[in-house]
Amino acid sequence: MFNLPPPKNGFTTHFHCIACGHNFRRDMRRIYIDLPTFRQQIKDKKAGGRSPYVIPQRIACPKCGKVDQYELMPETLSMLSLTLIANAIGGGLQPDHPVRLITYALHDGTPIHPLDAVEHYRSKVVNDPDNLTTRMRFGNVLRTLGSLDEAEAQYQFILERDDTQLEAWKSLASIQIARKHPGAAKKALRELVAHAPQCSMPDRENWSDEAQDYLDGISPLDDLSPDALFLANKIEPKNAVPKIQPRRHKKRRR
Repeated sequence: MFNLPPPKNGFTTHFHCIACGHNFRRDMRRIYIDLPTFRQQIKDKKAGGRSPYVIPQRIACPKCGKVDQYELMPETLSMLSLTLIANAIGGGLQPDHPVRLITYALHDGTPIHPLDAVEHYRSKVVNDPDNLTTRMRFGNVLRTLGSLDEAEAQYQFILERDDTQLEAWKSLASIQIARKHPGAAKKALRELVAHAPQCSMPDRENWSDEAQDYLDGISPLDDLSPDALFLANKIEPKNAVPKIQPRRHKKRRR
């Protein structure tokens, strides 16, 4: 069985800045391949539209400083194609491989390109700014794609109006883990535990127990990385292929 080993230092990605023409490279910890978009553009040969390759972080050109104004260069596209071939004939990529095949979806299971999901929820927030559920979904997709500051603003907005929104506290902890600020992450988790008794959610104890597991070191804080939460949020529709299994936490003994 052929299985492409995961790169040791991340997926070496070559960029071309469309603002100034500079070429540069970075080692990416994660690259998503949106399968519906890939199938339309490659298999069905429908040109145009979003790229199927999604990098969940902001990319700034080291020469001109422009952010997210880039194209992937041919050598990177070739390596991504090789990765897809390895996935097809080898029974799937290794769990720690930087490339993940996904079918992104709205909360109701409707498949959508991740960047289109950002615009979808942004529009809904503009039209109904006090809808905290929509803001949470907006924050989650922003966090998943690496727009940490904008995601944090959504969670702060939610908590200013309802500090018992436990998911927002956990998401803030995730953002701090991405920033490599474990102390700030633990502070957000302590806030979650403190506000859980006043929360009306029927599973509030599970949220509190899970947060306490992180605080006690039973669960590693790295499991709160934005992409780990994305995989655990089960946002794929039921018929998504391939299916990504979320990591499960053991129930805390009381």
